[in-house]
Amino acid sequence: MTKVNRIERISLSGGIVGALGTNPRKAIENKINELNAEGWNCHQVIPHTGRNILVKIIQIVILLLTFFIWTFGDGYLLLFEKIE
Repeated sequence: MTKVNRIERISLSGGIVGALGTNPRKAIENKINELNAEGWNCHQVIPHTGRNILVKIIQIVILLLTFFIWTFGDGYLLLFEKIE
């Protein structure tokens, strides 16, 4: 028996859309339930933040261009494992 690992990324929205319509807990829960049905077990949940200054600048520019309505945001990395 060998262990197989898988990484999934949950992306979140920012701005007004993200504040009103994004539920991080629900997004994580849905992805975990989906992969549990396929036999994967969630091993770890890690916040995924962009540390690249260029990406942060692009996020701010998009937020300003959309009048604070939307930008792409940070998210979470979900680590799954499965024994085969």
